[in-house]
Parts: sequence; structure tokens; C-alpha cells
Amino acid sequence: MNFEYKLNQQDLIDFNLFHITYAKSTRRSYFIQRYILSLSFLVLPFIIKQFTNMPLGYWLVGFTLLYLYWVAFYPKRLKKIVSRRISKMLSEGKKSSVVGSHNLTITENGIVDRSEHSEAKTQFSGIENIVEDKDHIFIYVSANSAHIIPIRMFVNEEQKNELLNFLRQRVVRKQ
Repeated sequence: MNFEYKLNQQDLIDFNLFHITYAKSTRRSYFIQRYILSLSFLVLPFIIKQFTNMPLGYWLVGFTLLYLYWVAFYPKRLKKIVSRRISKMLSEGKKSSVVGSHNLTITENGIVDRSEHSEAKTQFSGIENIVEDKDHIFIYVSANSAHIIPIRMFVNEEQKNELLNFLRQRVVRKQ
């Protein structure tokens, strides 16, 4: 099987955001930053009350609202941070082999991903996992690196499922 497609900056951003919520180590960090560290907003009123004459209830209401705001809008803030970081990285010329035209060849032995500046060969035994979200298929070759395949490149759902079935038959999932 042979596929030609273009990866853009948004594909790279999508992979990084997906990875944050998918990978065990980053998922834990994401949870801690979103929920656990923000609990300090609920402890601060008791500390601040010791230094002011304002009633504790006012502080609790204010910091509870701040906590709820943080929990609700943290994913949006994280998306901005990741987008800005990826944009900066690409503008500095890093990872230029990721964005742009790709030729993905799936053979009986593995995957060959060619771009303008690089060629990556991956044997099926080197694939750690195959994960699909609504816009992409990610073929993980290490804990934080994957072939990014946009679903938009497929002519139809059947072609996508054919590729996924082929890959899943040949990849032995590592536990």
C-alpha cells in the first residue's frame, strides 16, 4: 500500500495534544496540573484570612470561582500553549521533516515514511501501538514519537479500515 499526503502544523499540534491525554506519564501530569495543583486555590482563603479582616466566606467564594475557572479552561489554555510552542519550533526550522509532503509505504516487512528531508523505516516489531482519534491515526514507534496519518487522506472509510486491519494483524502489541 502506498499513500501520499501532506502534514500541516495543525496535525502536529493535534498529535501533541492527543499525546498529552493518551500517554500514561503525560496524562498523570495533565491531571495533576488541572485538578490537584489547582486545589491550592481552595486552601489559600484560609491562609489569606489570617492576614486580613475580610470574612472567610468572601475569600472562599472568590477562590472557588477561580478553581472552577481553572479546571474548566485549563484544556483551552493548554491548547494555546502547545500551539504557540509548535509554531515557534516550526518557525525556527526545527522538525521541518515532519510538516509537508509524505509518502507512506506499507510493505509486508514494515512502514517506510518518506518526506522531503527524511526517510523513516519502521519494522512491525518496532511499533508500540496504533491509536486512532477522530482526525488521525497515530502509529507509535516510541513512547513519544509516532507516524501521524491524517484520516483526510483516505478516499473512504473502507480504505482506512483496510489499512488499520492490515497493521493490527502484523503488530504484536507490547504490554
